[in-house]
Amino acid sequence: MNIAATGTALSALNFHMEHAAKMNKVVMDQVETQGEMILNLIPDNPAGVKADPTSAVGQIIDVQV
Repeated sequence: MNIAATGTALSALNFHMEHAAKMNKVVMDQVETQGEMILNLIPDNPAGVKADPTSAVGQIIDVQV
């Protein structure tokens, strides 16, 4: 392989890497935006309801393989 071909291949690789990094940022921003939108759909706790730190609700995860 000659020097010109190597330079062209490295330039193309650099271009693809930059594009992949930009697309990764776009995707991560979209995921964050969707997460915020979902959180906005969850209604607030009714007035007077307090979280019970001694409760096991949300602490037990049943995983079956």
